[in-house]
Amino acid sequence: MRCFVGVDIGGTNTDLIFVDTASARLEVAKVPTTAHDQAEGLIQGIKALGISAAEIDLLIHGTTVATNAAIERKGACCGLITTQGFRDVLELRRRDRPQTYGLDGEFQPLIARRHRREVQERISPEGNVLVPLDEAAVRAEAIALRDAGCEVLVICFLHSYLNPAHEQQARRIAAEVWPNAYIVISADVLPTLREFERTSTTAVSGYVQPLIGRYLDSLGNKLRSAGYARDLLVVQSNGGVMAAPLATRFAANTILSGPAAGVTAAMAISREIDVANVVSCDMGGTSLDICIIRDGSPGVTQQMKVDFGIPIGLPMLDVDAIGAGGGSLARIDRAGILQVGPESAGSFPGPACFGRGGEFPTVTDASLLVGLLRADHVIGKTQGLGMNRDLAAEAVQKHVATPLGLSIERAAEAILMITGAKMAGHVRRKLLEHGLDPRSFSILAFGGAGPVHACRILREVGLAQAIIPYYPGITSALGCILGQLRHDFLRTVNKPLADLDAATLKSIFEGQSAEGLNVLREEGNDPQAALIRYSADMCYHGQSNAIAVEFPSQSALSPDEVRIAFEQAYLQRFGKLLEADTPIMLVNARTVVSAAAHLTSIADLIRLPTEAIGEPVMTSVYFDGGWIDTKQYDRMSLPEGACIRGPALLMQSDTTCFVEPGYQALVHRSGNIFIRAEKQ
Repeated sequence: MRCFVGVDIGGTNTDLIFVDTASARLEVAKVPTTAHDQAEGLIQGIKALGISAAEIDLLIHGTTVATNAAIERKGACCGLITTQGFRDVLELRRRDRPQTYGLDGEFQPLIARRHRREVQERISPEGNVLVPLDEAAVRAEAIALRDAGCEVLVICFLHSYLNPAHEQQARRIAAEVWPNAYIVISADVLPTLREFERTSTTAVSGYVQPLIGRYLDSLGNKLRSAGYARDLLVVQSNGGVMAAPLATRFAANTILSGPAAGVTAAMAISREIDVANVVSCDMGGTSLDICIIRDGSPGVTQQMKVDFGIPIGLPMLDVDAIGAGGGSLARIDRAGILQVGPESAGSFPGPACFGRGGEFPTVTDASLLVGLLRADHVIGKTQGLGMNRDLAAEAVQKHVATPLGLSIERAAEAILMITGAKMAGHVRRKLLEHGLDPRSFSILAFGGAGPVHACRILREVGLAQAIIPYYPGITSALGCILGQLRHDFLRTVNKPLADLDAATLKSIFEGQSAEGLNVLREEGNDPQAALIRYSADMCYHGQSNAIAVEFPSQSALSPDEVRIAFEQAYLQRFGKLLEADTPIMLVNARTVVSAAAHLTSIADLIRLPTEAIGEPVMTSVYFDGGWIDTKQYDRMSLPEGACIRGPALLMQSDTTCFVEPGYQALVHRSGNIFIRAEKQ
């Protein structure tokens, strides 16, 4: 394969990158997202690249379909069959509430109570059958849920992670009366203990599965009609990719598809420029997504919440998001205080300056009014939208400047200051809660709005430097084509390490490896070239929370090797070990099976100019309460080693970078830009 296309569909824009490794050709495009049918925007983006679909050997796609469906509660109607007595697990949750104080709290589970049914069956905590499955009840409840209009059937029984026989049996029975293939069992989605998290994750998978299936089928048909003849790959929440048919089957794995692609690109860039510790900051039109990359590896979490009370217990990159993007709306609240976000203008109507009916001011409007963006600079070349300064001024005047008694420029700067403080606080908190010193980390700022605000975050958090990728606005799309085919497998063991011998450990991990190799084979890959990594969730006996423990090799693991790995991880996390005779528990065994990446870097495809820097265009930016003279450069005309002192604007088709006074930008040989404070 030589021609790759990566596609990231965000809330505002659809970003694409095309790479032809044989001819060293590199093309990018940014087009507005078509919210009513995201596939249309993708097809338009391929045309904007100046290529035909027939030229593409492999298309890899980061999607927000599952995320939006879960957050906006627009998924499929699901029915749940569960063990008698456990109908209300989704509502009982962990006895938490959305507000710490007050007695009010509303929560709507993804599956309505009238669609949750119980049947008699029981598996013991050891995996033994205590009560046989009532087959007649399963059939009757499946028929009732079908007739009630449910499209998806979710089956989740107690302790099925140890013995899935009843769930598998119930699926066979239900399949005889269910009208489609949408039957999801928890043993396939998340075979681990803790019934609430397992039920919730399985419910999410069922809730978004038909939408993912229909979307990928529609997209596949449109691509084939356009001439694309190969499989479509989809980015997973763990940063890896999988074939589209598997994405439908494992729909919950796509919840963080888009943000995960950005982290994959940030990790590749950090390794390429030999900067081990970075904070990946993806600021698009809707949100700011951050992830800590430490020693070249991104943070990973085993659980995240899609919304209050809806956790997903699958392995995924530890991406934390807030509503702070170029489209975030500014408003005066009831207390008379200026607020920015989390609501966004989205792709339609978008910011007021786009001229499509947006009434309220956004961060983009404010950036335009202070001169950080240029009205004549169209993002996305001919496919993008121009910006009308008068419309931006009208929105800021009406909704911010007049209520606060400020000039338009001061009001616009206030919007940017609040946005910057919000983003900086988010980055600072994320670092400090992990016990990390911000001074030892760099910010890698990308997304359409990231480079505009990179200096502000750098300054307020006290980070070492800012790194701006070659194509900041297309970085998440780049991450799509840099991802590996990857699949994660886990199994609850929940036994003292002392009770496990080498043969048992080998059986557990090699069983997961075999399952992963079969999936790779199903995707058409050579299992002989697969990469396999083992890890486990472990804790001391009596502890309720486990820590992730990576094992150093794929060789047969002995209990002693596992114990040493646990103690090293525990010591690094907490600074001390418990008494030597405290039993160690192996809670969950985990295996990652992946194939080699199709592409590992685009650095060789980037051609920096060799000519000296030309004279800049002079412009003005409103900064720190007044207008300042600012140099304006074409970012793509800067050669390796070029050093630009702020204040300066670096313009390119997918974004704008602002170098504040007191900072300087240095062009690295890779094409990335380093922004650092000038030495005093």
